[in-house]
Amino acid sequence: MSAWQAFVWTLRSVLFDKGPMTPAVVGVIVYSFYYAVPFAPEVTSAVPVTVADYDASPMSRQIARDLDATQGVRITGVVRNVEDAVPALQRGEIGGIVAVPANFYRDVLRGTPTGVTVMGNGGYAVVNSTILQTTAAVVSETTAPALTAQLVRSNAPPASIMQLTRAGPAFVKQPLFNTVQGYESYVLPASMGLLVHQLLLTAICVAIGTWVEGGRWAIAAKGRLTVESFAGMLAGFWLFVFAAILFWIGFVFWYHDVPRAANLSGAIVFGTIYALDVAALGVALGCWMGERERGMQVIAGVSIPLLFLSGFAFPVESISEPLIWFSHLLPTTSGIQGFIELNQMGATWAEVRPQIINLLLLAIAFVGLAWWAASRRASGPGHAGRH
Repeated sequence: MSAWQAFVWTLRSVLFDKGPMTPAVVGVIVYSFYYAVPFAPEVTSAVPVTVADYDASPMSRQIARDLDATQGVRITGVVRNVEDAVPALQRGEIGGIVAVPANFYRDVLRGTPTGVTVMGNGGYAVVNSTILQTTAAVVSETTAPALTAQLVRSNAPPASIMQLTRAGPAFVKQPLFNTVQGYESYVLPASMGLLVHQLLLTAICVAIGTWVEGGRWAIAAKGRLTVESFAGMLAGFWLFVFAAILFWIGFVFWYHDVPRAANLSGAIVFGTIYALDVAALGVALGCWMGERERGMQVIAGVSIPLLFLSGFAFPVESISEPLIWFSHLLPTTSGIQGFIELNQMGATWAEVRPQIINLLLLAIAFVGLAWWAASRRASGPGHAGRH
């Protein structure tokens, strides 16, 4: 069979079989809308918080009122000690506890070191961050007049007071690509590479598994897979992966209005390499599994580890060195990083050179592995036993 015939046969095998067609086409489209729904609110707001006010002073009451007036926090009640609020935190009724210590107002006026304590559920990092940042801003603003008055009463020179109030450069927080600092703008661009990888890998494994279960492959005449047939098959699977990438970076990001197109041409070219990696890996895994349903069972179960190993949702510094080296064998690691840098941050080719080199090396290895595995499987059960 020629390369073109193998290419057409591969396309038909996916499009006219609901098994691979569901993740390759339907899944890509459905996920583009469904996946973003939980993150649509963008920012965390009105987190329920209880204030444990040990001080019961005008300043502590002012802190509670100012916290309740912010967008990020909603005060559900004020108690006299932390123990009264802990049960509500354990039941999930509140997101955190802000504890104002005894003699807080007096210590602020005297210049004695003191501070407000923020307690939350360690399982909700974003919620904790919202409470912490909101509380820090409110406490700083509320105590500023008292601190300034204390300096004046201590007869500090006016120049020293002005120097203290202006000490240090202004802190400007400038996100690199998540300009609105929201969930959707953060999760969607980074998850694109993983979603395409998992959905298309599943589709390819299902298609290959169907061929293996059927015995000899139609694209391998007399049980022999030629280079032309292999190239046509690989190109057919590559087209599905590349089309999914174009759909996401060309339509999905626009539809959800997330930062995009910073280096669109670079992202598209990068996508061609990434698509080849996914297609070749899918062929190799499909031949190894050799069963139609096995792909869905195996690939779906490794999505979370792939996400963490990519360094997107978990700091790479916290991962052991062997796992870091292993992560470079996965297309998603370099793929996710490269797509964010090119499509969202406008990186140049020189800046994503490590990701490009890694994907090219993986492409060479995966294509070779796919050729070896497909040549054995295409010969039929008489030549390659089922794994």
